[in-house]
Amino acid sequence: MDWSRLNDLAMLSVSRACGFAGLGIFCFMVGMAGYPLVALKSGAVLLMFSAGVLVIKGQRSPVRSYKRTELWILLQPQERPHARFAQQIIGQTLRDIYLRFARYFATAGFACFGAAMVLELIGAVFAP
Repeated sequence: MDWSRLNDLAMLSVSRACGFAGLGIFCFMVGMAGYPLVALKSGAVLLMFSAGVLVIKGQRSPVRSYKRTELWILLQPQERPHARFAQQIIGQTLRDIYLRFARYFATAGFACFGAAMVLELIGAVFAP
């Protein structure tokens, strides 16, 4: 069994889903471009919510049936680990990837909150 292939396929599976979620959040923020402060704050909340969902998925992945994961489907039959070890291997791999993307989303959320605070400060200093 090739561990790097397993990790690459897990990254593909999770990054594809997170990419679509990020695209949705970005489109929502662009739609509110007329109200940049509201766009940044709502984007931050959505990013933090997504990070929370990813943390929950990461915590549940070791007990979720490995046969019901996209990673198991992406693996060729000859690449799949033996059933005795598959739950632990696939669950742990997905847990690590989910938590990595949760950190990415949380970092982006904090960046949006920070940008919103800076924008509010600028608005307060230069308000007429």
